[in-house]
Amino acid sequence: MKYLINIFLVVFLLLPMSVSEGVGVSVRPTAQLPQVVVRENFIQQATNCIKNAMEEAGETRRYTVEPMIVPAGLRLPEGKITYAGSIPNGIRFAKGTQINLDVLVNGRKYTTVKCSMRIRIYDNMVVAIKQLRQDQVITAADVRLEEREDKGANFVYYTDVNDVIGKVPIKGIGQGQVINNHIIQYPVCLRRGDRVSINANVNGIVVSTEGIAMENGRKERYISVKNLNSGRVIKAKVIDDKNVEVAV
Repeated sequence: MKYLINIFLVVFLLLPMSVSEGVGVSVRPTAQLPQVVVRENFIQQATNCIKNAMEEAGETRRYTVEPMIVPAGLRLPEGKITYAGSIPNGIRFAKGTQINLDVLVNGRKYTTVKCSMRIRIYDNMVVAIKQLRQDQVITAADVRLEEREDKGANFVYYTDVNDVIGKVPIKGIGQGQVINNHIIQYPVCLRRGDRVSINANVNGIVVSTEGIAMENGRKERYISVKNLNSGRVIKAKVIDDKNVEVAV
């Protein structure tokens, strides 16, 4: 038994060892390429690149970084190793963001390593405390701020409850749902048949005439109005319950 143990120790000592800074890797050094950069090093360099890009963009929201596709390691010749990172396609929240790491040896580029990282970013968003019905006027008791992930969707979420108070759901909103500009709107403030002032800005001078709403209208939406002086029906933007505006 002692003889077998000694053979095992000799074989073990003769096996090539990984350069891993404490972490085992599959990439091993060779006589020609004696240095090995491990996966964890690439992850750290990619994370630093993202951090710098976020700071340059003035981003202050909390975020996390997760590796998706990162090389297991890289063999390098002797010399001082430095890195230069870039994000060719920009940061894509909640999706894969490509980081290109130029690996330099003694200041000269040796190769480029590509890493894919998932960046999750969070913000305090307005959410519904309870279920809200379609066209129900939203009050302060219906909403609150909660930290949620910004998944980069094509909508605008709200970070101030005052921005949603007084608006109404376009359709029902579930409890805990993030409120965005695609699911709420202003309530109807003009009814068909209401008298309105039709305003137009002509070279800095506001010209007004009387009109009548031909359909219900909400603030910032366009409706058909009839000019009572000319009898023409035109499209105008609703300003409030008494005024509409036309472009000239």
